[in-house]
Amino acid sequence: MMWWLSAAGWTCVAITQVVVLSIALNVSRSAVLAVFQAVIPHAAVINFVFGLFFVATGDVTLAVACLIQVVWVVCIIARPLIRHRRDRPTASADGKATFLVAHANVLYLNPSPTQAARDLLASDADIIALTELTSDIHEALLGHEHAARWPHRHVVFGPGTDGIGVWSKHSFTHVEERRLVSKAALLTQVQTDDERHIHVLVVHPMPPMNRVKTRDWAPSLHAIGDVAMSTNAPMIVIGDFNTAFWHAPLRRLFHRGLRSAHLIHGKFLSATFPVGRWRRPVVRLDHALVNDTLAVHAVRDFTVTGSDHLGIVVTVSTRAHATN
Repeated sequence: MMWWLSAAGWTCVAITQVVVLSIALNVSRSAVLAVFQAVIPHAAVINFVFGLFFVATGDVTLAVACLIQVVWVVCIIARPLIRHRRDRPTASADGKATFLVAHANVLYLNPSPTQAARDLLASDADIIALTELTSDIHEALLGHEHAARWPHRHVVFGPGTDGIGVWSKHSFTHVEERRLVSKAALLTQVQTDDERHIHVLVVHPMPPMNRVKTRDWAPSLHAIGDVAMSTNAPMIVIGDFNTAFWHAPLRRLFHRGLRSAHLIHGKFLSATFPVGRWRRPVVRLDHALVNDTLAVHAVRDFTVTGSDHLGIVVTVSTRAHATN
């Protein structure tokens, strides 16, 4: 066997082991490790292929080492999935009691704002949350023939990727602009048709892409948890979290009582980023988290023309409206 294949195999094992340990130890201060942590499920596939190859070539030691890494990665993936799947509602909800919330990172450099606006409003969600919102995209939304169906709006334009907004079919009883460390967030309270109130927190924390941004990343996620857990009212936190399921800051939110709509419905390997003409998404950065007063009945992703993210639509109801 060629020496470089053996070297590649041991390199794969070593990198995977370091990343697995960093996840187990909740390491969240390294931008390099954050990138590898985000794509750790793919390491299982790579190590499995290497393992089968080395079994076939008779290198038993290296084959076992690769397959052990597969087991470690599967355990990491399975833990949050098992915890969330038990929160999947066994009851249905009356159609009038369900509430649709959509989110899209529309990309502040979106070259197709008109088509992006069509994609967003085609979701027909009760609330549409927007991150990386710009005046061009907002003008395209206002120019859509069905824009009047969302008469309640609150938008905040900022430099670069800082724009954020909410469009709603239902009236706001409270709107609060928040600054969670270094990025804007919007906390809205919406009154539904059945006279209930749902809090919607729209977030877009810093990505862990360099030393400065990584320093703000974990504290931003912690601040999101503080806001989300400050009330016992129905709460959904939605947005581009710039965080994957396997990152420590997001897992800490799970420990604080928030649940992922995608994990509840078993979509643990679905991804939203990066999207492009020649690219398939490899990691989920866009999430919808709920507290225990909301039941998640469905969740799906949708395409937003010109964006490098997929959008998400979540169907929720208050626990009081679930019916057997």
